[in-house]
Amino acid sequence: MDRWTDRVFLVTEANSEIGRSIIVELSKYPLKIVAVARDIILLQKFTNELQSSVAKIYPIQCDLTNKSEIINVFKWIETTIGQGVSVTINNANTSINSKILDGETNDWKYLFNLNFIAVITCCRESSKSMKKYGIDGHIININSTAGCTMLPYPGEKVYNASKTAVAYLTEGFRHELISDGLKVKVTSINPGKVNNEAIGNVLENKNSILSMKPERVASTVIFALTQPSDVVIGDLTILSVGETIQTYPPPIISLK
Repeated sequence: MDRWTDRVFLVTEANSEIGRSIIVELSKYPLKIVAVARDIILLQKFTNELQSSVAKIYPIQCDLTNKSEIINVFKWIETTIGQGVSVTINNANTSINSKILDGETNDWKYLFNLNFIAVITCCRESSKSMKKYGIDGHIININSTAGCTMLPYPGEKVYNASKTAVAYLTEGFRHELISDGLKVKVTSINPGKVNNEAIGNVLENKNSILSMKPERVASTVIFALTQPSDVVIGDLTILSVGETIQTYPPPIISLK
């Protein structure tokens, strides 16, 4: 992590279990960590517990479904810290149990605004910041195994679609960065079921004994960040032992 010393790290959805675990792990290093979340009181309480760490942590309120608020975070970083962003960890994520058959359009819009539009907006603004300051940075999208396989139960499919969109975004973003001559790494980390996270709150999944600690995702972030400068971890899927990427629902139609 030496190459990142005194650099600016942006972590979104910092109040989530994964977000907190990532910030705790990053706080072990002398970094400038900008932690954003909608609930600033909860975020400040959490970051105050880490003030004795070697990292400098800046809690910032931001509604990630609001484009203007995201852009204002990047402006704040530039004007207040006086640096560009070196590493962005896109951790925005929510899940809504909403069937395609009878779901609410507003639920779908919110889900895509947070899971996809917020991520692509942060990717755009991060790359602009890195280009302006000449930073060979790193952008990590915390995605899901739902981005590479079909979840089994009704009500999960729109969430599924949002995560598949992030998977294609991540690879497409690499294409555009290369075309623009930017040496910015882009990584997708795809966890299976994680304790207390959105994917664990959908239908039967919430009671699954096969779910990893969010700290495992945080340690994977460090692994991606500490690769040699000429290597990028493109996509990394992590599962609990005994878990599979593809899961199957019980049969509900009997064929005679």
